[in-house]
Amino acid sequence: MAVVYYNKESISENPIGEQNLKLLYVCRADNSETIIPTAMHEHTNHLEIQYISGGMADIRIGGYAYRVKEGDVVIYNAGVLHDERADPNRGMTFYNCGIKNLKLPCLPEGHLLPHDVKPVLHSGDLSEDIRSIFHLLFKQVAEKKLHAAYVCRHLLKALLVILTTQLPQEKLIRRDKFDASFQVCKAFIDEHFTENISVEELSKIANMSVSGFSHHFKKIFGISPGQYLIRLKIGLGQKLLITTDKSITEISMSLGYDNISHFNNQFKKFVGTSPQNYRKLWLGNEQFQNLNHIYNELMKL
Repeated sequence: MAVVYYNKESISENPIGEQNLKLLYVCRADNSETIIPTAMHEHTNHLEIQYISGGMADIRIGGYAYRVKEGDVVIYNAGVLHDERADPNRGMTFYNCGIKNLKLPCLPEGHLLPHDVKPVLHSGDLSEDIRSIFHLLFKQVAEKKLHAAYVCRHLLKALLVILTTQLPQEKLIRRDKFDASFQVCKAFIDEHFTENISVEELSKIANMSVSGFSHHFKKIFGISPGQYLIRLKIGLGQKLLITTDKSITEISMSLGYDNISHFNNQFKKFVGTSPQNYRKLWLGNEQFQNLNHIYNELMKL
């Protein structure tokens, strides 16, 4: 005879409250797709959750670097800059999803975790359960199941409850006060990176010499201020390539490049392929023709 377990817990208050959640997208990526790195970018109006289903990757979120592996769940709060690069030897596979209309008590809209909690959660013995939820989300949308939106909303609620109440959270160790001036410089770069910002200008904000500022910036953020600027530009370029039908020239100009060749060269150096090929790899010609309409309609939902 099978052992039967009876659930004696009564349903009380919903841990995440009543949410009118909207699944914007769900994605499954394999090694052939994640070989292309993603530069600095943010999701302005929605939360993104990523489940690492295989391999490893180096991810930078809000200026902090993390090494993630299979079973990890990465939380990208709305408005937080991040980039990712798969391990060149082991690669990376993942599921991710974009969620709109999340509003938890005491947190800004689109935030699942407080700013003082590490955005990488270790799923442990719940790894397969979380993987299954992502697989169901992907299957509902990919196969256009009847009432998929309704099913996905409830799957998202279950996922969020598991992530916020059943997985351990680690406090983020903040840098000391000496880094305050660098945070000011970083914020300035984040806001003005499409303009012609020089390292000399940034060093004056930090009240330091150019060499001293560059050395300490790299020590704190892991990359030089010049490389940080480039990653911001390339990241926004990647986003514009797959969310708008702007020409490569228009995108190049909007990022502050003097000529398209310079943009193409820097893009290819970081991403490994040209902007045009990147757009074709992710979209294909048919979807590209309706890109503005698709993206604008999606963000209205």
